[in-house]
Amino acid sequence: MPIEFAPDLVLTNGRIVTVDGAFSVAEAIAVYDGKVVAVGGGEEVSALAGRRTEVVDLRGRCVVPGQMDNHVHFVLAGLDALGDGAKVNIATLQSIDEILRAVKARVDVTPEGEWVGTSCMYRGALRDGRFPNRHDLDTIAPNHPVYIFQSGKNVICNSYALRLAEITRDTPDPTEPEGWIVRDDDGEPTGHLIAGAGDLARKAWWRATGQPIKKWDFLYFDQDVQLDAVLAQQRIYHSCGIVGVRDMGTSVDELDTFVAARRSGQLKIRTDIILGLPARYLPQEEILTKIDHYFGPRQHVGDDMLRLNGIKLVVVNDGWWALSAEKLRFLITEYNRRDWNMAIHINTGGADDSTEIVIAALEEAAKERPVDGRRFSFEHGFGLQNPEHVSRALNLGVTLAANPLLAYYASARSMRMNEIMEQVRIAKMSESDPWKRTVRDWGMPLKDWFDAGATVTGGSDNPAVIHDPEHPFLSQYSALTGDTLAGVLLPGQTITREQMLRMYTINNAYACWQENVRGSIEVGKLADLAVLDRDILTCPDKEVAELKVLQTYVGGELVHER
Repeated sequence: MPIEFAPDLVLTNGRIVTVDGAFSVAEAIAVYDGKVVAVGGGEEVSALAGRRTEVVDLRGRCVVPGQMDNHVHFVLAGLDALGDGAKVNIATLQSIDEILRAVKARVDVTPEGEWVGTSCMYRGALRDGRFPNRHDLDTIAPNHPVYIFQSGKNVICNSYALRLAEITRDTPDPTEPEGWIVRDDDGEPTGHLIAGAGDLARKAWWRATGQPIKKWDFLYFDQDVQLDAVLAQQRIYHSCGIVGVRDMGTSVDELDTFVAARRSGQLKIRTDIILGLPARYLPQEEILTKIDHYFGPRQHVGDDMLRLNGIKLVVVNDGWWALSAEKLRFLITEYNRRDWNMAIHINTGGADDSTEIVIAALEEAAKERPVDGRRFSFEHGFGLQNPEHVSRALNLGVTLAANPLLAYYASARSMRMNEIMEQVRIAKMSESDPWKRTVRDWGMPLKDWFDAGATVTGGSDNPAVIHDPEHPFLSQYSALTGDTLAGVLLPGQTITREQMLRMYTINNAYACWQENVRGSIEVGKLADLAVLDRDILTCPDKEVAELKVLQTYVGGELVHER
């Protein structure tokens, strides 16, 4: 019998939004061996089908390229999603009572003295108008160390965990990384540890448990648990039409898990690794040794499912400096000297001079080794509202990695919990007006960035905020309209449907050096697709936030069906 070179899959009778250069719309596509082999009219593409071709009648439904998320913490998100055996998932709980009930349920089945940790707290406003404290946690866990991974590097822990951290009323606030030990009126720590104070606790906890430091959360889980976490989060991504992510600040143990998932054929999210060196904990001389020997392979090593693509650098979080200006310049110079591409988290929370310092340091480093063309990225994009800074960033070839979903939720906390946020200094308060500060911290002038010629990408900072399969395009909706739970932060900054889709597809592919391989539905590219329940180009704006993903394909393989 002769070999039949016919497509494996044909999707026809649909509205295929290709996101190609012309932003054309087709009726059908054909897939062979994981790649798109035809795009066009229904009759001409369907005529390619052979005896073994699976033909799917879309019945007029809309297809877009598989979505990508420019900024996730894959394993951390998966540990939250995994539940039993990992962390207590409180990411959607909006009151202190709900949080305490969830934590107590885990405490009740955990041997005394063992750690109980949580996911990130809900990033919006809590109904109580305040954060939990150690006294709340002590009522349900007097004999277990408990901590809430509140957001970013901030921690809320109980008295047991504070004792292990060796933090008392006499402990000074750390200066590098900067931080704040929240104290009550009597000077006693409340259990809320901001930025560098959370780092101070983690270092003590790592020592107590005999674990090495890493960039993010201190609890370690073995590879089997991490692999289960990856697979759990992968299912969520697929249900939201997400086929690719950039993993930010990946540690060595997490990298080993991704490699194991890829080798076993279980990894079906295209994952670009941005490595994380815990530089804020290390002296400069040790950093040089780590840079040279810690990670081994450099970026662009891998395949179409798992690749190394740079190194992460956090500058300011919620207004608190993770690094001194001197150390920051040192890191940028040395990373660049060693040809590392950088994903730089410049600013959240209003450290006004951080953007200037980073851009000036990059400009200086570029005199030794050019930066333009290497696709460095500015993560989150918050605070990048000065047109001069945008212009200089674009001259360096930097992509702007916006996180509208994070802004959608976090802006509401800034507005509605303004008074308590000032008290705990969860973010530095250089601007006293709640609305102005919310706009400063979370507003992203997306239209201005596009108009300036920037490559703007889209993402979430998951698990700081979660992907919701019932609202899988909420991030895209917020990017499109500028809407958040606090309202529209920057009027006049709405973007087009084409710009919105490019942010989460071809622009993200470009940031990963993959625009010729994925990110649009074109002949020769990987067949990564999402089938939607309505036309994303013509439905009302509000329906973008309500649409559902019916099917997701990765390399032509159906990985999700609603």
